[in-house]
Amino acid sequence: MKKILYIASFLILITEKSFSQDYIVQVNDRNRAIELISQANTFIENNELEKAYITILESITIDSTFRPAYLYLFKIFTLDNLFADKVLPFLIKGRNIYNDDDELTFYIAEIYRIKSEYEKAKIEYSKAINLSKNNGENFPLIYLYYLNRGNCNLKLNQNDSAILDYTNSIKLKPNHSNTYYNRGISYYAKGSIDKACEDWSKSLKLGNKNANVYIDKFCKSTKNNKSLK
Repeated sequence: MKKILYIASFLILITEKSFSQDYIVQVNDRNRAIELISQANTFIENNELEKAYITILESITIDSTFRPAYLYLFKIFTLDNLFADKVLPFLIKGRNIYNDDDELTFYIAEIYRIKSEYEKAKIEYSKAINLSKNNGENFPLIYLYYLNRGNCNLKLNQNDSAILDYTNSIKLKPNHSNTYYNRGISYYAKGSIDKACEDWSKSLKLGNKNANVYIDKFCKSTKNNKSLK
């Protein structure tokens, strides 16, 4: 991770170990970047996303090392996916600064997934997973790293890999209904009907009513009723 060292009262020295780069930011620039992000947040709250986007870019131009700017860019994307192509290159820029940041890497993967660029998304999810093993797996979003890589594998009909990812996600968050739901679909695609029905049943018990559709269609035979009990 990056170290932030305060030098006298004028400079902030940010040292990135991986590439031995030093980023020097004047305090006035950092303060201005913070002000701009605060303004951007107000724009977001008022659903003025284009204004927020422009304001965040101004903040990054002044101080590209201010990490919250990249988080707010991703927030804009979550509110309007049409910002994907605008936001993506700046998230990559941020990740190049914070090159060991699994969260930013995950957000890059999310954008690729929403854009249906599943192979690119898988690469970024894998990077995020590997980084999280170094940074600590107590970050609450890590189960999504596996879940959404699994969703990419499911889209690509790579069901064995999808099942493995869903299983790892369940280990981190055992009561997430959608993970069982999607793993059930992967099992069904492999012809493992009993396991699929077990997962859909678990998903239903956890509150996912959509699982009923699959249970009614594929799991009501005498053969599969045992898995629903």
